[in-house]
Amino acid sequence: MWKRIELHNHTLESDGRMTVPELVHFLSSNNITAFSLTDHNTVSGWYQLPEAVRDLDPCSEFIRGYELTSYFGHMLCQNIDSYIPWDDINVGNADILFQRVHNAGGLAGPAHPFSIPFPFSTGMRWSMKIHDYNLIDFIEIINNAHPMIPDNKNAILWWESLIFQGYHIAATSGLDLHQPKLPQNLFTTFIRVPDDFLQMPLKAQLERSVKSTETCVTRGPIADWFMDHQQLCILLKPGLTLPDKNVSYLCELRTEHGRHIFSFHDFLCVLPFSALSEISRSAVFFIYQNQADWEHLICVA
Repeated sequence: MWKRIELHNHTLESDGRMTVPELVHFLSSNNITAFSLTDHNTVSGWYQLPEAVRDLDPCSEFIRGYELTSYFGHMLCQNIDSYIPWDDINVGNADILFQRVHNAGGLAGPAHPFSIPFPFSTGMRWSMKIHDYNLIDFIEIINNAHPMIPDNKNAILWWESLIFQGYHIAATSGLDLHQPKLPQNLFTTFIRVPDDFLQMPLKAQLERSVKSTETCVTRGPIADWFMDHQQLCILLKPGLTLPDKNVSYLCELRTEHGRHIFSFHDFLCVLPFSALSEISRSAVFFIYQNQADWEHLICVA
């Protein structure tokens, strides 16, 4: 199954406008029952989470995170149980920070890496040097508080280029929620949870999905992929919205060797062997609605 999770949320503990219980209530009232609390440079909100979930929505699941916030970029730290120190931050070597998160049993990735820098948003663009890209667990390729062009587009292209270099980096999105209001045309993250992980904690489900790069960022249906008789198939499944029979969906297959666009038939796209032969290490799927351009992009997997 595929499970929705929101991985970037703030409260009054940093610069948000909701208390921790108010955040839990807002997310639950919008059918968001799996989330991470990622306040800026603080974990103080963690201690209110168990009681807030128990009292407001016992069906909700949460993981503990925080947004390491510096003048050289922001890093989302997920699946952690302690504060990650960064006082000795070095713009020339971000590897140390990634390693600290990993040593704490967590996952780490740049948030909104191509946001507009000074003078509009000092420090929000990622400028730290990464020497070992194997340390990146995920990249927030779409941040809903930032525009698709140029910010999110450049983040997607950076992620894509690293994928084609052979790095196993998951794609995620972020609400970057600060106030009780959801953006229009929002993108969200779905993680694939196999049957033998359904009873596992959300923390384990997220780690498994990220490590296997089985995530889907979408503002519409989910793009699920599977092999059938040596054919690679893309099947549209219900996500934020149901697949619509009145919409013409297009699948763009991107590899390190080229790009090809195919149509869906009854929400299924079967890729021909000629296209599969181009996949040497990895492939990226872009799903469009009616027209293959950035404005009509609805899903990345």
